[in-house]
Amino acid sequence: MNRTLLFACLLLAPLPVRAADVECHTGEIFSVAVETYDDEAGARFAVSATSREPKDKTCRFDPSQAEFIIGEKGDPLWFGALKDRFLVLTRSTGPQGDLVVHDLAARKKVLDVPADEFEIDGQSLIFWQRGEAASADNCPTFTQNEANGMGSVLATGMVLDLASGKIAETGETRCQATQ
Repeated sequence: MNRTLLFACLLLAPLPVRAADVECHTGEIFSVAVETYDDEAGARFAVSATSREPKDKTCRFDPSQAEFIIGEKGDPLWFGALKDRFLVLTRSTGPQGDLVVHDLAARKKVLDVPADEFEIDGQSLIFWQRGEAASADNCPTFTQNEANGMGSVLATGMVLDLASGKIAETGETRCQATQ
């Protein structure tokens, strides 16, 4: 094939299109644009201060316009919630994962623990942190979990106070099935 023709064909070939979708979350203090990776699990998060009157309301992931970026390939982070100055993420490629919380104003991670579920109630982030392996002595569903091919762990109820940034135990524990 003629090199000129080959070069012309390459120029006319369509460029690959990114399959990643962008979703945006806007709070009173910060806006977060979330871009999922095309070729692996997880996402990156472009964080910007929420302006009083946005010039452009288009949702897009633009690292050059963001104040900073959270996330990198190899760390499967997913959006959980945006509450005031806190970005709540989950990290997982399977049934059990981690709860990761960033204080956006301080630009630092304030929580990174093994936990699957969370809820935000007012200024409290409530979650169950997985801990030690459970046994038949401390887990009512241990035998059932084992029969179903599952493991068991003890989880402790925890609260992150979003006003102070302090973490405390609720005093509750429960047994959770694991894979």
